Amino acid sequence: MRKHESAVDIGQRISEVRKKLRLPQKEMAITLQIAPSYLCEIEKGNSNPGPELFVRLASEFNVNMNYLFMGKGDMFSDAPLKIKKQEIDINDDIDTLEKINWLYEKSVVFRGLLISQANKILYQERETIHHNLRKDKSKTDDKKE
Repeated sequence: MRKHESAVDIGQRISEVRKKLRLPQKEMAITLQIAPSYLCEIEKGNSNPGPELFVRLASEFNVNMNYLFMGKGDMFSDAPLKIKKQEIDINDDIDTLEKINWLYEKSVVFRGLLISQANKILYQERETIHHNLRKDKSKTDDKKE
């Protein structure tokens, strides 16, 4: 299997960042929310990381994206990134939307159950009312006789 040059370069730079931070692969992998074996494959250049991993590297370790992608500039960014806060806000929004969606789905089911129960009760009551009317009518008819 031929290694792609940019994957090798990016993997080496990620390895350099990890070593500069004096982190073992396992600890960095946990922080990046990936398997240590996957980080190992990235560092060897055998695997190409997805964009979310670059965002985590930048937000968790303040790594300069230009350095990661092209090897240009400082390894670490001077300016603190707001990516982590934005990522948390987005995750909170996603959680909220998922909860709203869940409630909506459950409310549709709940409304359906309510309507079904209401119809059942109305039907049962209608039968009871009709039964009582027939009973009253027969009593009235019996009295007339």
